[in-house]
Amino acid sequence: MKKNILFFALLTFSQICLGQSKTQKQEAKTDNIGIALVDDNEAFSHSDNSVTMSVAPKNLKGFKVYKTIAEAMKSPKDVYILELSSQSLTSIPEEIKTLTNLKSLNLSFNDIKNIPIWLSDLDSLIELDMQSNELSSIPLTFLKMKNLTHLNLGMNKLSELPKDIGNLSNLVVFECTNNKLKELPNSIGDLKNLYHLEIYSNELNTLPETIGNCSGLVNLNFSYNKLSILPSTIGNLNKLTWLYFDENFISVLPDSLTELTNLTYFGMSDNKIETLPDNFDKLKKLYGFSMNNNKLKELPETFFNMKSLGDIHLEHNELSIETKNKLKKKFKEIPLYL
Repeated sequence: MKKNILFFALLTFSQICLGQSKTQKQEAKTDNIGIALVDDNEAFSHSDNSVTMSVAPKNLKGFKVYKTIAEAMKSPKDVYILELSSQSLTSIPEEIKTLTNLKSLNLSFNDIKNIPIWLSDLDSLIELDMQSNELSSIPLTFLKMKNLTHLNLGMNKLSELPKDIGNLSNLVVFECTNNKLKELPNSIGDLKNLYHLEIYSNELNTLPETIGNCSGLVNLNFSYNKLSILPSTIGNLNKLTWLYFDENFISVLPDSLTELTNLTYFGMSDNKIETLPDNFDKLKKLYGFSMNNNKLKELPETFFNMKSLGDIHLEHNELSIETKNKLKKKFKEIPLYL
């Protein structure tokens, strides 16, 4: 664990240096609703199986943060940010419907069971955090909230997402971790502005082919699910930098995976993978490689041509002594765990 932390600290430092060398115009891209997406070289904060990226709504800076309904009701039109986290709420207070300028609403860590129909009338809302509540379903009216860019539905009791979730076409960050999802609707592919997608710790058996249409994705995390196969269209995500599929049942990787030429971190530990795709050396930016607890017996010859790798985890596989020795000789200058 300490070695992993050191690796990510070094990687983060190097990315900060890269980011500082850019001009201000290059550092951020701003869309038409005032959201600034951090440049791909900006530093991210990592833990073993997740990424937290600086993709916050930039047009919320400078606004006062209201933390009680009573305070907000004193001047409803002045409320842009309302944080009601951890207040033992069992429902969303109706007073919120009067906050017509509300842009950010945090209702996390409560006991809310339902999303009211009127919530979709908050046309200015761009950020909604409802993680760690008691939600078991999402009403169809929720799909009218087309200005949402940041949505967190993690740690609830959701067994499915609305089939037209793709209507939320401005989503940049979508997190739905620690639920009971068994599949994703095909319309997920309509979320072409997605930058950060985390749906780990669910019960997903398959991924729709349309996931390959989410062309803006930089971070993708589907760890801790029940996936046995990955769609070939994953190779279309040419901006993907961080990829996590740890603790699934994947046995075969699609050849298209080697088309992810911007990939920096590859996490596939605790699966059933026996081989890597040929042409693995096409991943010329790959730095972190984690495939512990798989069934690898050999590695493609192209793996030994890789020059960018800075950290290799291959513990608990079935690699031959010959392959291990070859790895030690080739990658003797970097951390190598066999």
